[in-house]
Amino acid sequence: MKTTWIPAIALCALCVLAAPAPADAMELKEFKRAFAATQNSWERRALVEQLDPTDKKSRKILYYVLTSPQFDWYMRLGAIDVFMKCDDEKVIKELEKVKPSKKKDALKAEAIAVAFGKSGNIARAPWLIKALKSKADLVRRAAAINMRFIRDKSMIGALITAWQDEDKFTVWVHMLESLEKLTYQQGMPNSQDWADWWAVNEDAFDFEKAKAEAEKNKTEDKGILKTNIRGTNLTLRSRGSGLPLLVLPDYGFEQDYLETYLRNLEDTNQILYMRLPGTADFTDPPLQNAPGAPQPYYPLERISDAFEGLHKELVKQKKIKGKFAILAHGISCWIAMKFAEKHPRAVRRVILIGAHSGSKAAGEGIDRLVRTGQKQGDLEMEHYGLSRQFDGQKYNYVTKGDDERWALSRKSFTVRFGDRRNLEIGRLYGPINGVQKKVGEDRIAIVAKYQRPMGGCFIPEFSLFKLTKTPTPTMIMIGLGSIESSGEDAGAIAKFYGRYGKVAMFKRSGEMPFIEENEKFVETVRKWLGGKRKKKKKRKKRK
Repeated sequence: MKTTWIPAIALCALCVLAAPAPADAMELKEFKRAFAATQNSWERRALVEQLDPTDKKSRKILYYVLTSPQFDWYMRLGAIDVFMKCDDEKVIKELEKVKPSKKKDALKAEAIAVAFGKSGNIARAPWLIKALKSKADLVRRAAAINMRFIRDKSMIGALITAWQDEDKFTVWVHMLESLEKLTYQQGMPNSQDWADWWAVNEDAFDFEKAKAEAEKNKTEDKGILKTNIRGTNLTLRSRGSGLPLLVLPDYGFEQDYLETYLRNLEDTNQILYMRLPGTADFTDPPLQNAPGAPQPYYPLERISDAFEGLHKELVKQKKIKGKFAILAHGISCWIAMKFAEKHPRAVRRVILIGAHSGSKAAGEGIDRLVRTGQKQGDLEMEHYGLSRQFDGQKYNYVTKGDDERWALSRKSFTVRFGDRRNLEIGRLYGPINGVQKKVGEDRIAIVAKYQRPMGGCFIPEFSLFKLTKTPTPTMIMIGLGSIESSGEDAGAIAKFYGRYGKVAMFKRSGEMPFIEENEKFVETVRKWLGGKRKKKKKRKKRK
């Protein structure tokens, strides 16, 4: 019998490979042949990174990688890194001639915005400021994100000014986060607050002084709550005001990938961003390995009981009013299903994103990964799917070396998106060789930035259809581009809840509609939860 598995995050250091030397000039046909000769993504990216940007033919190939639909974010970032490291004035002038305002050049302009920003070079600031006025959302987004790497006051003023005319949340939220990172200021949720602050502080502002002042006055985030409920350690962050919404990230994910993209719900909801308990957070009693297996089962029932106790405590302390609404992602949807069944008095409404109806549907999703990888000739997707399966005492696929381990790690995140070219995948994933994170008191894990070391476990046998039906309004969100979750299964979940179940389809998303179609996602959530948005403050006329 095949058992699906949530892998433990390996606790090992990786060697940092020396950067490859630039290759001789290569024709596009040559590059295509060499690219097709290997299915290993790290070898394909090495071909991109070896291109010499000062060579006209090589630049043609780099532009091809940046703009052609067959290249995912990982390959595009390889080309971007080549341009980021280039300081040849002729090449820079050619890049600066790309007009960010033209939609037809959007993919190229987006890449240039990333390269110019990551370079940290103040000389690139004027082009980035122009990019903030592009007609293409993804160009404005790229400029807003990457201006935070250039420590110059012109960046602050330009971001504030552009934000005052920016209505697209997926752009202005990054303007806000860039301003917070550049200035070390917090607690200003709208552009007018920033404009007023900058009018007073612009002349005297100094980056080093602002950093030192922020570190000196650093206080504990009052929104963070840490407690132990029924033998389970729980940590969450509360932000916003209104109807309480408990947000559960997928297993093995840091909750901050949701914090950015739910930020515009905080004016209608008090959002409780849960740091999902890892296997070591179940303390009394601790978890035991499953019979004859090297890992425990993840205790869905126990964690739902802990959340019910959390609800009682928060109401008692007057930190929330009334029932939770719950938004869950991935495997955490099973926690939400179980919680709503076992403790219906604590649950008002439920939103399930990328959900499976049970173990059978989850196994079928993994089988789809394998078949899709085979059909598309994507060996890494196929191997990733196989690595999720466990037969008795044997994993169906075990990676061979660090390069492949990281390749499957990247693939595990990439397959969740409908558009795999999206550079936001790479930003959330972080450095390709991972970052160091503490595990307990004395261990260090090297993981992708979005990942949280939680310990390995097996998915327990689960079926929604064996639960008692409760009259809890439940919305199932499914992306048309999703592989692991399916529209058919989403319909089966909705059917189980009868007149209380509803499916919301996102045509341009995978399992990340809050990122890929945020505007539609937020509108759908607000309507479902019944929250009323506060009226925006009127902007002051600029002089």
